[in-house]
This record gives sequence, structure tokens and C-alpha cells, in this order.
Amino acid sequence: MFAMKMHINKAIPTLLLTLMVLLLSCPLLAKEKVTVWSYYEFPPFVTNLLGETGLSFDFVEMLNLFEDNNQYEFELKIVPRKRLDNYLANGNAGIVLWVSPIFFDDINKTRYSWTQAVLEDEQSFISRASDPFIFKDAKSLMTSGFVLGGVRGHVYKGIQKEIDNGLIKRNDVNREKQNIGMLLSNRVNTFLIPYTAMRYYEKTMKLSGKIYYSPKPLNAYTRNILVNHNATVLKFLSQTVNELPRNEYWKVLLHQYNLKLANENKPKH
Repeated sequence: MFAMKMHINKAIPTLLLTLMVLLLSCPLLAKEKVTVWSYYEFPPFVTNLLGETGLSFDFVEMLNLFEDNNQYEFELKIVPRKRLDNYLANGNAGIVLWVSPIFFDDINKTRYSWTQAVLEDEQSFISRASDPFIFKDAKSLMTSGFVLGGVRGHVYKGIQKEIDNGLIKRNDVNREKQNIGMLLSNRVNTFLIPYTAMRYYEKTMKLSGKIYYSPKPLNAYTRNILVNHNATVLKFLSQTVNELPRNEYWKVLLHQYNLKLANENKPKH
């Protein structure tokens, strides 16, 4: 009987310790999962899909590591745009990275909730530094023998009508990076690419001094976070985005991809 009491007395501290560990771990176990969608599979947002590297993966990891984030576990899913549109149409809860209200016909921001700008971007005209192209309007692309490089399936608002009417000669590739080779081999005179992507390629492919950015882009836009979720998720993300200019780790990440803060990211020519 005495031995049994001794055994029970020894077991009590172990049980108490186990209960404390379980109680302390409850907040971690209780984190609400939030689906994060992105339909961008090119740099800087995705640099290796299988290896899960790129700014999208880094950004989601940063959200999960924030000290004040004891509520949410963000999970990134790279999906095609059409599938994403279906998710949103069906009311699936989640957030979308790197998008603008103009991409979703929501300029007045009445269909979805939005954070402030995370990045500023544009459709840049890139040409050879030895033969710089300055975009003024659609007519500046209509010179005889002039070839514009594009990406297959993309619609370029502002000049698409002239392209469709055959007034602008357009040569398409499957991926943005391929147009860099087309330009350097003199097969196109200029090509269109998001500024954020070109900045990444400029650094990794050592293109500084070899390429020229037209001072006037085709169009400019912000990259925000679309929030199709509850008010608390929106509040957390809005506060997070507003604090990014003061977040040193975010600045380091941007530098890694040759980018700057939203209000500093516009190209300077």
C-alpha cells in the first residue's frame, strides 16, 4: 500500500507537467488556417515551384513567423487564374497575393476587401541599351519592321486593339524570361514585362547596363492583397501591410529580389 502511494506521488508531478505542456500548446494547435492563393508562377513571386522558393513563399513564411500572430496559420497555394476565379465566385474563404483591384474589376473596392499596396509595379517596355526604345503611345510601336515581344495569351490594355488590327507586330513566347533572349539576339525591338520581374532578372542575369527601361510604361498599378475572409483576418493583414515599411526583415527580402518598398519601387530613369 505504501509503495502504491509512493508511485502515485511520483506520478502527480509528471501528470501536472504534461497538462501544462498541453495547455501551453493549445494556442498553437488552435491556430486558424487561412488559405493564401497566388496565380503567379514567375519571378520574383516564384523562382522554383518544386523547391517552394520565391517572394510568395517568403512572404507567407514571414506572416507565420510574426510574434504577434498567434491566431493564424497561412498556407500558400499556387493555382491558375481561372480556378482562383471559381473559388472566389463560390465564396471560398481566402486571400490573394500581389493583385490589384483593376485585375478583378473592383476599382471601387466593393466586391472584395483590400489591403494597402504591398508593391508598386508596371508593365515595362524593355529594350537594348544600345538601341533604346521610348514609348509614347501606340503609334510609337507602329514603325516598319518594329517587333514587340509579348507573352502568349496576355492582353495588353492600351495597345491590344492595334495589335489585333495588325498595326503592331507582336511576337509571343511562353514565358517572360524568354523575351530577354529574343531581345539580346535582336529578334524583337522591345518587350513587355512586369517591372518587378525584370528587376529580378536584371540582378540574377547580370543585365545592368545592357537593357533600357522606357520612362513611360504601358500602365502602372499597385500590388495589394485581396481579402475574401472575415473582418479579423482583414484587420490583421491591413495592420501587417501598414507596418511593412518599418519591418527590417521585409526590407532584406525585397533587397534579395532587387526590389524596394512600395513607395520607393517605381523605376527611376
